[in-house]
Amino acid sequence: MMMLEVAKCTSFVLILLLNVTCRESFASFHPIDNYLVACGSSHNVTFQGRTFVPDTEFEHSNFQIKAEKSLVVSSKLNNTLSPLYNSARIFFEKASYTFKIQQHGRHWIRLHFHPLPDSNHNMTFALITVIIDGYVLLDNFTFVNYSNSHLMKEYTVSVTSYELIVTFIPHRNSLVFVNAIEVVTMPDVLFPYNLNPSTPFTESILETVYRLNVGGASINAQNDTLSRSWESDETYFRSTITALNISTSVSAIKHPDFLEITAPPMVYATAKAMGSASRGYRLNWVFRVRPNLLYFVRVHFCDMISNTTNYMVVDLFMNGNRTTEIRVSGDFAEPYYKDVLFNATEETLTVSVGPSTMSTIENATLNGIEIMKFINRVDSVLTKSSERIQTNKKLKLVIVIGCGVFVLAFLGLSFRYLKSCRSKKNSVNAYEFLRHFTLHEIQQATKNFDAVLLIGAGGFGKVYKGKLENGKIVAIKVANPESRQGLGEFHNEIELLSGLRHSNLVSLIGCCNEDSELVLVYNYMANGSLSSHLYGRDFVPLSWKQRLGIGIGAAKGLLYLHTGAKQSIIHRDVKTTNILLDENLVPKVADFGISKKGPLLDKSHVTTHVKGSFGYLDPEYFRTKFLTKKSDVYSFGVVLLEVICGKPALDDALPTQQMNLAFWALSCHKKGTFHEMMDPYLTGKVNMESVNKVLELAWKCLEERRVNRPSMGYILCQLEEALHLELASDVLNNNKNGDSSTYASVGNGFVDDTEDVV
Repeated sequence: MMMLEVAKCTSFVLILLLNVTCRESFASFHPIDNYLVACGSSHNVTFQGRTFVPDTEFEHSNFQIKAEKSLVVSSKLNNTLSPLYNSARIFFEKASYTFKIQQHGRHWIRLHFHPLPDSNHNMTFALITVIIDGYVLLDNFTFVNYSNSHLMKEYTVSVTSYELIVTFIPHRNSLVFVNAIEVVTMPDVLFPYNLNPSTPFTESILETVYRLNVGGASINAQNDTLSRSWESDETYFRSTITALNISTSVSAIKHPDFLEITAPPMVYATAKAMGSASRGYRLNWVFRVRPNLLYFVRVHFCDMISNTTNYMVVDLFMNGNRTTEIRVSGDFAEPYYKDVLFNATEETLTVSVGPSTMSTIENATLNGIEIMKFINRVDSVLTKSSERIQTNKKLKLVIVIGCGVFVLAFLGLSFRYLKSCRSKKNSVNAYEFLRHFTLHEIQQATKNFDAVLLIGAGGFGKVYKGKLENGKIVAIKVANPESRQGLGEFHNEIELLSGLRHSNLVSLIGCCNEDSELVLVYNYMANGSLSSHLYGRDFVPLSWKQRLGIGIGAAKGLLYLHTGAKQSIIHRDVKTTNILLDENLVPKVADFGISKKGPLLDKSHVTTHVKGSFGYLDPEYFRTKFLTKKSDVYSFGVVLLEVICGKPALDDALPTQQMNLAFWALSCHKKGTFHEMMDPYLTGKVNMESVNKVLELAWKCLEERRVNRPSMGYILCQLEEALHLELASDVLNNNKNGDSSTYASVGNGFVDDTEDVV
């Protein structure tokens, strides 16, 4: 596609979302730790404006090489690459570089590789494994099928000790080499440290996989304050409409208190805009990713189009799913960025922007894209790699043990296969147990999916309000045919919900699986979600007694899942939007698409891929992938904070330190200022002893370690005691608030386990 260049144009400016105006105060940035190591070199090397020092010339107290045998290789035949790639250090056994760390926090780790010509060692066939603190950065990488002559890998690592060890492990009978290593302190504000610990940034390692300057040329590390390289976006841009590369002068970018920390001004001074601007069209960038991994995506915007009378609102999409809506600040050339966490389910990620229906300008632009991959901790790889260089005797022992393990594994797989067959049979039986609606019945109930009847949307698809032939009002959830998660969630809901009956769980009435349409039919919840009553605009705020009654009902529903079913069920997505309220404000826990059966009696947890909603996600589950009932408890603790504060779990419209409710609340709690966060509607209308009991319960639920969190049974008892305190206060005050009749209607639903039958 031909791209049109515009000389000077006015241009504009997903889950864990973060919306930040780039105004960090930095007069300059000087990293405390700044190791630039030229491995195997005999002299200093200048590379991209920085000086790399030979690995033999650092002070021993700050830097060490540990290796039984190493070899230096150098060559001056390389005329196209930097002199940094003219030397390398080769290891034939496990070896490591140890760096003394002066400042804890996140650091850049950059590794440089280029196989040099050497008559004695074929470096092209080397198998390179690199490990930091149990995280495998590279696993048997080789240049044999690699298209480029050199490789630079960039990672961000959170360092919490006073030394960082980078370990290199060769494959058996092979070698490993490295040309240069960078270990450099990062600015604290570059990544969102101040979020709830359930977000992964505090401990995880991220690998940079893409960093694009959209609408402009490549930017080398010398032109970036933090020595980052930005490539042009042309290779990744895909769109069916004409696009324009637009720009403004670098001096026009407004960053009075901001020194190119988030991105250099050159990134914000160029952008792509829609040439044939129109609603319904998008600009698309397509990237290859690995399925079942979590990615951190940062998109950069800078307003160069809107004026005082018009403003631009842009929709951001990930693989066709709308992630968020971004409104322009209205200030010309003021940088913005947006962060999104993305779980990859396919081999491609398409990042798209398009004009929102709220925008007065039918255009959308983008300035930059950064994509980073989360690296999972795999301690066992270190053990496996070490085994490669052990003696033949140990190898024989490993073979013997391996045979035994194989037999056990075969028996285990056979058992799992039989269990799987039994599970599939149960799933089929559950499917047959439900009422089956025809697609025609669904179309009639929704007036052919009339948009007027649309009442919600989520990862599964859209939800409509419908009316069956017998007059019963229902909620009809229709799967998105383009979403791969839809099919799995469809069968998961059927298998779990069809066997559950409780007054505080949403009721699944039937389903439809016809002409590739996947549809689930539920009882209709007339009062929407708990979230809409706490901070929505469509309902009168709830009294404290009503909130306690709803909390008690939701706790009963979760307690039933944890203890009342034949096998415990972990909901995995407890949040206020998944607590629905009927016409009497009786709560029903909903959305079982990602729920999971709990561990068997002889197990403490279920190991599974991390799923859930950021702001509610159990930090221990995120780090270990160990799912337990206490993960639901953590999420419920966030719900309790929302009930007390009347604020959402995540709010990107607030300042950074207040975006995450749990983190903000814990911070205020430590300062003794939590009373400032309480919902103003409740002020002077509640018994503070009752509120404090719920607050103390929330702190217990939000404990970092799951062993310190209470059970749902304990939570239920504490909430009921809090309600008794509030009711006793009403009696003493002669019911001056006049809410007792409301509580009676809420309480009626708690003991009724019957459900309407269609």
